[in-house]
Amino acid sequence: MKTEDKYKYLVLLLSAKKVSLYLYDKVNFEKLPLTSSDSIEAYERDMPEKVGKFSDAHDHKEALLDKFLLHIDKAMGAILNEHPVPLFVLGTKKVTGHFHKITKHPKAVATYIDGNYNEHTMSALKEVLAHPILALGFVKE
Repeated sequence: MKTEDKYKYLVLLLSAKKVSLYLYDKVNFEKLPLTSSDSIEAYERDMPEKVGKFSDAHDHKEALLDKFLLHIDKAMGAILNEHPVPLFVLGTKKVTGHFHKITKHPKAVATYIDGNYNEHTMSALKEVLAHPILALGFVKE
């Protein structure tokens, strides 16, 4: 771990429609760009069309969500190489559960925090992250 990253964290905000990734130093959130689309709409165009009555809309949504999260997880590889710091994954239980099942980077995830945080202010996100950071021992000496 680089010295300048010693007290930094990655914060991945997931929802079924979009994703945001931040580098957080307990004061500021720096939005990091992903090499894949941050919106599920980009993947919806790539899904096969429904075929008559045999296509289940629920199955379609699940497959689309998995495809979206797989691309996000793949993009996370480069980010984690550049910033080998603890990763906090925030999102609804359903979405974080899907991500937990498909991620190729489970050791990077410090914890999953279930809830809908996409509309939270940065100040509110600091409050959400304060306890998990403290509880996991990720604090300045």
